[in-house]
Amino acid sequence: MKNLFSTLIILSALTYGIDLNAREAVLFGNVFDEENKPLEMVSVSVMNTTIGTVTDENGYYRLNLEHDKKHTVVYSYLGYKSKEVDIILSRNESKQKDITLEIMVTHLPDIEIRDRHTLSSHITRIDPTHIEKLPGPLTGVESLLKTFPGVSSVSELTTQYSVRGGSFDENLVYVNGIEIYRPFLIRSGQQEGLSFINSDLISSINFSAGGFDARYGDKMSSVLDIKYKTPRDFGGSASMSLLGGSLHLEGRAFNDERLGYLIGVRHKTNQYLLGTLDVEGEYQPTFTDVQAFLTYAINNKWSLDFLGNYSQNNYFFEPEVQKTRFGYFDDPRQLTVYFDGQEVDRFTTAMGALSLNYDHNDDLKLQLIGSIFQTDENETFDIFGQYLMHRVGTDFGEDDYGEPTGKPLAAGAFLEHARNYLNAVVWNIQHKGIWDMDNNVIRWGVKYQHEDIYDRLREWTLIDSAGYSIPSDPEDEIILNDFVQSRQNLISNRFSGYIQNNWEFDIDRGKFVFIAGIRGNYWDFNDQLLFSPRSTLLFKPANRPNLVLRASAGLYHQPPFYRELRDLEGNLNKDIKAQESLHFVLGSDLDFIAWNRPFKFTSEVYYKHLKNIIPYELDNVRIRYYAKNSAEGYATGIDLKLHGEFVPGIDSWASLSLMKTEEKILYEDPDGNMVMSDYVPRPTDQLINFSLYFQDFLPRNPTYKVHLGMFYGSGLPFGPPTFERHKDTLRMPAYRRVDIGFSKQLIGQQTSFSQKNPLRHIESMWLTAEVFNILQINNTISYMWIKDVQNRLYAVPNYLTRRMLNVKLVVRF
Repeated sequence: MKNLFSTLIILSALTYGIDLNAREAVLFGNVFDEENKPLEMVSVSVMNTTIGTVTDENGYYRLNLEHDKKHTVVYSYLGYKSKEVDIILSRNESKQKDITLEIMVTHLPDIEIRDRHTLSSHITRIDPTHIEKLPGPLTGVESLLKTFPGVSSVSELTTQYSVRGGSFDENLVYVNGIEIYRPFLIRSGQQEGLSFINSDLISSINFSAGGFDARYGDKMSSVLDIKYKTPRDFGGSASMSLLGGSLHLEGRAFNDERLGYLIGVRHKTNQYLLGTLDVEGEYQPTFTDVQAFLTYAINNKWSLDFLGNYSQNNYFFEPEVQKTRFGYFDDPRQLTVYFDGQEVDRFTTAMGALSLNYDHNDDLKLQLIGSIFQTDENETFDIFGQYLMHRVGTDFGEDDYGEPTGKPLAAGAFLEHARNYLNAVVWNIQHKGIWDMDNNVIRWGVKYQHEDIYDRLREWTLIDSAGYSIPSDPEDEIILNDFVQSRQNLISNRFSGYIQNNWEFDIDRGKFVFIAGIRGNYWDFNDQLLFSPRSTLLFKPANRPNLVLRASAGLYHQPPFYRELRDLEGNLNKDIKAQESLHFVLGSDLDFIAWNRPFKFTSEVYYKHLKNIIPYELDNVRIRYYAKNSAEGYATGIDLKLHGEFVPGIDSWASLSLMKTEEKILYEDPDGNMVMSDYVPRPTDQLINFSLYFQDFLPRNPTYKVHLGMFYGSGLPFGPPTFERHKDTLRMPAYRRVDIGFSKQLIGQQTSFSQKNPLRHIESMWLTAEVFNILQINNTISYMWIKDVQNRLYAVPNYLTRRMLNVKLVVRF
């Protein structure tokens, strides 16, 4: 760790090692908006160098430049179109250059945008270009989200994430206004295939960690809103690595160019990555998907969009042996397991959506959207394991130092069996509208959804330890442990709608934006009608234009989906009600200048009151619900983020979250009485979560870059496998991980080729070497529970991936 931090300090110091004596020319001037008002905090930088500054309150800037050399000076400001100017200055020349920036009217790919101009809100916009730069085993939007405050994950193998103490199932995901679903039966990150979101196709990313608008759906924690590109010209990209590859093409078709196409193909295999796990064996995971987004302009007001996806995720696993070290330094243990059997899983999903759009002079927009989603999931395994647990020798002078020694502390066997099949079809039709009336914007929508889910479960575990079966009855009849068998067919209908208004008004003290709306939801399965009012107030003081204050409050109901309905025995609870969360959020954004570079400090403090909560057990990424509204609780915390140019001319950020979430659970005591427990930590209770995304480059050669991702999350609660949530008060070790990538730009703007060279069509080419888990830390994702000969229970950790090297090539054309 010390060597890593020393390296970072040296790299940062090199960044500032600029030869000032070579700069004997000066460029200065002012930057104005279209109304000839000076713009403060405009970034003025020289392309492909570390030279840069920002304008002061009068819009003034000054740059020292090297003489007799061509420089491309870039003027950029949030909410305005960037402008590039080529400059050549002679020795000792001082030149004035005044610049006027135009307001940007299209989607902005910067970090946070709060209204049509400069006022902020609770929706965070994320630059999608950072996705491919962040090092890590998973490349996608979800990996980038994990670097933001309030978002946590304790596994590098999964795209699932928890937001402010919520479960994985409490996060909304939209692509082009279509709600996205994930497979139901996945129980581990190893099985998990590709995320639906194809990062090569993304135009914009919006994210809210709480207090979001009424126009977003009925879940309690967060919303991720993705928009895919609308193709203008022909282009594409291709990437290859040791973990898979991707290809995407985009452009316009036919002579009139009315048809736009955006097509992406991805293939992923985790075989190389899974080879670093403790369980050795034959891993054959293959995940493939194809996506297409087509747009057709019927005329200047009407258009038709189609979004389609087909995904095939196959997972074959034949384990052989597992050797896991655990325990204390002075009393280490080793569990050795010899396996026989195999696991074969298949998850096939398909989605199609058709949208008819009407755009009347940008003030009125109407949409009619129909979509269908289908998933066919098969999870089958028969795995037999025989295990031995020994002490590990700790005496340097003995031959058995570092090796299992002595008599076995535990010996036994287990057999795990599953034949689980699920088929689900979800289709819906919805209408959305936006009416922009200058100072207020009205949004509305209605939706009907039909669900048809068929589910057949049959799984059990047999445990035999030290020659006897656990558990067994007095007549030696073997009782299977954790036996589940059910067959369910759920057909239901949902109706939902919302209306929302955005008011914008100015007073002498500053500018206000007030957003208020209400959602309604009805589900015929439990005959429950719900209303959810939500509101946000934003204020930008006139005397502090670099500060934005905001407050949000709202009621968030989450009607159960299929998994929340199904209890531990596989039965459906028809009396279950929607979970409820009341949000209160206070936040601020502060833009400031430090070391002549722009920064933004974002803070939010929140409190969520939780009612009618459905308790659940979390094992790896598998959630098993109790299917009862038997808990109430809270989540509270503070999220902090510092974003800016840690190194001149390149973005980095650090995020820190402090959070506490607990619940009281109604349970049956040994006497058969229903008792409410004291507060116990929820499965996602994580006091501290810190992440850092850092970028740097060589000052004299910016085509060499380094990207670093650092994560720390304090331990999550867990407990013995008794399905008694109120007893889950133990803590896993903290999650700690550092990934680093070193990139070299092989082809870029400064590269030139002859007209006959086919490489002239390539816009950029980057080669990256990545080291995952560079500190070689054993992070725990779950536990295997075994008993020794004295009937004592041991929690043996299941570790995540170890250090690994990856090589990646990314080409854009």
